[in-house]
Amino acid sequence: MKSHILMASMIIVSLAVFTAPTASAACNISDTKCAVNGGKCNIKFRNRTGDSSGSDGSSDLNQTYSAQTVIVKARKSNGNKAGNKLTIAAGASKTMNMDKKANKDFQEIQISSQDFGDSVSKVTMSCQDVKAVLNGNGTCKVFHGLRNVSKGGFNFYLGYQCDSGNVGGPN
Repeated sequence: MKSHILMASMIIVSLAVFTAPTASAACNISDTKCAVNGGKCNIKFRNRTGDSSGSDGSSDLNQTYSAQTVIVKARKSNGNKAGNKLTIAAGASKTMNMDKKANKDFQEIQISSQDFGDSVSKVTMSCQDVKAVLNGNGTCKVFHGLRNVSKGGFNFYLGYQCDSGNVGGPN
């Protein structure tokens, strides 16, 4: 009887260990080219939502014209922003200092529409994509696009195409 109770206790403890939520690690940019060489780790975001072509190469979106202000923010694993956000008008560019975001334990970068809210789906740039950009020239274009869905409909999205590492999304 004692052995059954002991065995049941061990199973419960094992299940608790394997099913407990785990925290995602922050994005570590210390091994990127800019960090290793002692330079500034920045990403320059260009808002190209007013352009009708040229930025959709690494995503599965068809680029369309819809000039809008976009919000670019680094987020922690809990979804809260890590530092200040960038608000970028159509046709403008702004630079995000990734060193400062790394000090605030960011995990990803989210790009959303200030003008159209949830009617244009947000896009998230993963840590892997951020590191590829930092290992390249540090430039990304944000664009507006559409994706066909069933029954001939479509949904609007924001996308990104970065000049380095052939990085883009969403996919």
